Amino acid sequence: MLLCPLRLRRITPRRLLFFVVFALIGSGVCFLGAARAERVRVGLSVRNVVFLPFYYAQDKKIFQKNGLDAELIQMRSDLQTVGMVSGEIDFTPAIGPAILGIDNGMPLRAIAVVYRSPLFSLVSPPSVNNPKELEGKKVAVSRLGSDSHRYGVLMLEKSGVEAKKVTFIQTGSTTVSLTALQQGSVDAAVLSPPFTGVMAQKGFKIFMRSRALVEAPWLGLVTSRQKIQKQPDQVRRMLRAVQEVLASIRQDRPGVIAYIEKNFNVNRAVAEESYEDIRGVIVDDLMMPENQVKSYLESAHAKGELSKPLGVSDVFDYSLLKPAR
Repeated sequence: MLLCPLRLRRITPRRLLFFVVFALIGSGVCFLGAARAERVRVGLSVRNVVFLPFYYAQDKKIFQKNGLDAELIQMRSDLQTVGMVSGEIDFTPAIGPAILGIDNGMPLRAIAVVYRSPLFSLVSPPSVNNPKELEGKKVAVSRLGSDSHRYGVLMLEKSGVEAKKVTFIQTGSTTVSLTALQQGSVDAAVLSPPFTGVMAQKGFKIFMRSRALVEAPWLGLVTSRQKIQKQPDQVRRMLRAVQEVLASIRQDRPGVIAYIEKNFNVNRAVAEESYEDIRGVIVDDLMMPENQVKSYLESAHAKGELSKPLGVSDVFDYSLLKPAR
């Protein structure tokens, strides 16, 4: 058996230089691409349309565009704060629980505000004629001390109800609160989009909406002080991703409504209502006026929700937000 000899092609110095440069450029691109895709963990309390900016940014590859490989992890909001301190979680949108954590000495900071008002509603079956009838009854909230509980109390009080006469049932999530309300095991529930629209279509009563009562930093972006100090570039890229996704949500109404309809399994009308609820509270520049935040913190302390007075700088750090623009 005859073996054909290999035909060796003479490589000139110029050709060799070309291959070396080409290989270095190629490997450099691969290296930079891999380095830019930095893993970050984002804690979300429930898969809900309220957290639309984070799911939309992931599915539309906005995180990836900004060099982030984002993992969205479902966990309780109080555990999210603990996770950021331990380094298990990098970011969370839950400003309210973070403020409570800061009040207890946790080294956290809110670095952006995404929504300027909470999107909760007090929902009851048709048999309840007015909120006053809920005294002595059961109202579902995700967890005692959570935002749904705090704003549920506010909505009841603004409706003339003595909140102390209401039994709050913690269900673990707004999804379970919805089920409890549908099954009749509670007399009302504090819900958020899209569940508010779903129940309204079924004839349930929407007695109160929290966004009509208060403007307060609700959802945004929170991280640890250590991350701000040691990984500022990652924080800036996360902020850019949030800015980009909010702009996309504002500009592409039909596309976002279609996304909500498909990904959260609701009909067109509910998707449209959810979109308008979210769009109506978006903070474009990710910063609330200092006087509003100050008023919110003073009110929380006056109500006994905070053990001590907190200044705006104790809670918020916008130092990396401005360069991210």
